[in-house]
Amino acid sequence: MTGADVTGVTPQLLRSTYKVSPVASSGKKNIQAIAQFQGQYVVESSLQKFCTEFNNGTTCKITKFIGRNLPIAGIESMLDSEWILSIGNRTETWAYSYPNVDFCSDLTTFGSDVTGESEHPFTISISYGTQFIDQCETSLMTRFAEDVEKMGTLGITVMISSGDDGSGGETRAGSNNGKLSPSFPASVPACIAVGGTYFVSGTSGEEEATTQFGSGGGFSYDFPVPPYQQAAITKYLSVVAKPKSSYATGRGSPDVSALAENFNIISSGRVEQVGGTSASSPSFTGMMTLLNEECLRLSGKTLGYVNPMFYANPSMFTDVTKGTNAIGENAGDGWAATAGWDAATGLGTPNFAAMLAQVRSTCQSVAARHN
Repeated sequence: MTGADVTGVTPQLLRSTYKVSPVASSGKKNIQAIAQFQGQYVVESSLQKFCTEFNNGTTCKITKFIGRNLPIAGIESMLDSEWILSIGNRTETWAYSYPNVDFCSDLTTFGSDVTGESEHPFTISISYGTQFIDQCETSLMTRFAEDVEKMGTLGITVMISSGDDGSGGETRAGSNNGKLSPSFPASVPACIAVGGTYFVSGTSGEEEATTQFGSGGGFSYDFPVPPYQQAAITKYLSVVAKPKSSYATGRGSPDVSALAENFNIISSGRVEQVGGTSASSPSFTGMMTLLNEECLRLSGKTLGYVNPMFYANPSMFTDVTKGTNAIGENAGDGWAATAGWDAATGLGTPNFAAMLAQVRSTCQSVAARHN
């Protein structure tokens, strides 16, 4: 079987959709990573089978596990590992593993693990979060936000799924009792929150906010609007129809979006199709890994904290103007996609050629300053 023999999203389709092209090797160390929580594990035989069948037979492996990994396939971990490796091809890949059920505490342990290392990955995908208000203690949320900010200074770009509970009035963890809420940790200001889209029709062309589930988005109660985002949020709130429910006025998410429905994976040796912003985050992370490779080639440095660059250069993305995250249990209230940044699809979906051009310009400037 090959990727062409099945329906749904394959690595070839995603690369074609976003015009993802190969980049030259930098000859320097480049590492990407996923983080797995709550008893999710990677089964490497299924990972390799996926790359054999769907990614032109490339070799795919997790080079290093930080923490315990058991031979028990978790759909989340298989999705994350298969797609970050397929898009961020031939890059050393790590997996941080936290099998406990205390996600909030484990998240801060993860932050300490990454920032405390002498060697670390330069792109990280996290496909976990909660849109239930106050599920994590404020002190833990603040500490993790500080760790992600520190990661940016270390040259690490952190992508986090924006959530699958739409506008977040009702969540899988419970009701927010009339308040809309985005997902934490995607709401931390120094990460890239990745939302979900799909094609308006078929498997090509214009995209809209996903209709298979509600792509998480909105405004944080916990973190203020960062300077890089202020103008975009002000413009959005001046034109969008406001929800009936109450909402906060803090940091907005998502920042960007990508395809998030009907992703092929192999778990326990079997092909399945899954969806969620858990699909868009590792895919987008793989693209960021390629951009890091180019930056390393030109300047010897990685991109790190990219949020200001993204918002200053929105043409790096294809604007998504159709759809809403008022979906499913939150169908009555939510945020609509509009021209420009919005709380359903962010700045839009990747235009890899434009992203690559901007990264080349930025990294050549960095190289010139250091010569």
